[in-house]
Amino acid sequence: MTKRVLILDDNADNRKLLFYALMSGDYEIHQAELGSDVARLIEDTRFDLALLDIELPDGDGLELAEKMIDRYPDAVVIMLSANDNIDRLEQARKVGAHAFVVKPFNLPKVLEFIQNCDASPAGSSVDMQVL
Repeated sequence: MTKRVLILDDNADNRKLLFYALMSGDYEIHQAELGSDVARLIEDTRFDLALLDIELPDGDGLELAEKMIDRYPDAVVIMLSANDNIDRLEQARKVGAHAFVVKPFNLPKVLEFIQNCDASPAGSSVDMQVL
């Protein structure tokens, strides 16, 4: 079954890297640069996996993560951040993110995490991982 994936990052290179890494899988991939684009998308589209940048030019990715998790509790949410600020890490944990990834990220590690999530039953509870 095809899974819907959302990649939100204001850095085009990061979006492309994640897109090309995931395109060989059974994914329908949506990309966005701004939080305002995603706010509209998550109202209309059910995503199974979201990779969301925290620091955005027009908002906070953690707020979007919280909305997505409230709307689609079975979705896997991975937060991306350019810094490893412990406060942001704790905020990601509080909103229910499944993973926190510091950029530049280790792509094989991120892909392994996604594959493990794909193999797990939907909605299985896992402690947030820092990748």
